[in-house]
Amino acid sequence: MKGRKTVLYIIFLITLLLPLLQALTRLVPERPLAGAYVPHERPSLTAKNWLDGSFQADFEPYTNEHLGFHNSLVRLRNLFCFKVFHQTNAQNVVLGKENYLYEQDYIDAHYGTDFIGRDPILSQVKKTRELQDRLAAKGKTLIVFLAPSKADFFPEYIPKSLQKTETDNTNYKIYSQLLKQYGINVIDYNAYFLSQKQRSPYPLYPQYGIHWSDYGMVNATDSLLRYLRQKGGYHLSKLVIDEYKISEEAQKTDYDLGDLLNLAGKQLHCYPLCYPSWHWEEDTTTPKPTLTAISDSYYWAVFNMGIQQFCFNGSFWYYNSTVYPESYTSATNTSDLNMKEEIEKTDIFLIMSTTPGLKTFSWGALDSLLQ
Repeated sequence: MKGRKTVLYIIFLITLLLPLLQALTRLVPERPLAGAYVPHERPSLTAKNWLDGSFQADFEPYTNEHLGFHNSLVRLRNLFCFKVFHQTNAQNVVLGKENYLYEQDYIDAHYGTDFIGRDPILSQVKKTRELQDRLAAKGKTLIVFLAPSKADFFPEYIPKSLQKTETDNTNYKIYSQLLKQYGINVIDYNAYFLSQKQRSPYPLYPQYGIHWSDYGMVNATDSLLRYLRQKGGYHLSKLVIDEYKISEEAQKTDYDLGDLLNLAGKQLHCYPLCYPSWHWEEDTTTPKPTLTAISDSYYWAVFNMGIQQFCFNGSFWYYNSTVYPESYTSATNTSDLNMKEEIEKTDIFLIMSTTPGLKTFSWGALDSLLQ
């Protein structure tokens, strides 16, 4: 009996010491937690911060982050909360019916909670028409691309606690109406996705992602290129689909919200998704037009396909703030650019926005370009 107690005591002591050993040696590799956060720096000890207690207050979060097996323990806690209480511990991530994941911003946009009013939208639409006319006079093209919304596409899976009465007073519905009314070049992919919900041979939205599925994104990109060929007469490289591959596991950005849950174990099971394999068939007969894309995160997948390498010259103004690909080598912001020069060298301006982004449509780019 005494020997058994001794063994149990030793096991208990080792269990207590394991996190310290892991913190000191990092013998067991751990997956980093997904999501953006600023790690706490180790505070420097001084007589002043020791006596006023600020050192202790700063050292505690640093210690928690660097505790051995911290990431694994966080994932176990998150899995327990997800399975037992049906809740997430990821900021802005909403767990809907049948485990469909959303971001709160898209739900707010769907129900018009973030509606800014018809008059402010009309003002932005008039500015858009003015910019379109100015560019057209120079032989240039302006396109507004209304990106799809998962909350609009799958309202039936929004949790009951967040469901509200449907309304026509949403930023998307008013923008969609007025952009067309004022004759602006607009591609409404939110409406198109809804029209294809029961017709598409493959899912247009993943269960555990907030962006369009890889299949939906590839087809939308091909549609954009065809629109530009027809609308502006541009000679562009072709996106050629080689084959469609079906996967039982979500890949690429199709699991971006699932990653943010930081759950222990394997991916959550989802319905089969389609992943096209493709290549660019370059048009080398004419110079590439220059395209400036002003967009939120929905354009990243399009950008990463190489569209601005194989089809266009030009840049991606992320939220009309950071400029890519320039910022890969040297941090560049739109505030560093000369807008008159940008207009002169650009053939096509593309403003792409999701429904949450419409409350700050173009993120100030219209005003900058109209100066």
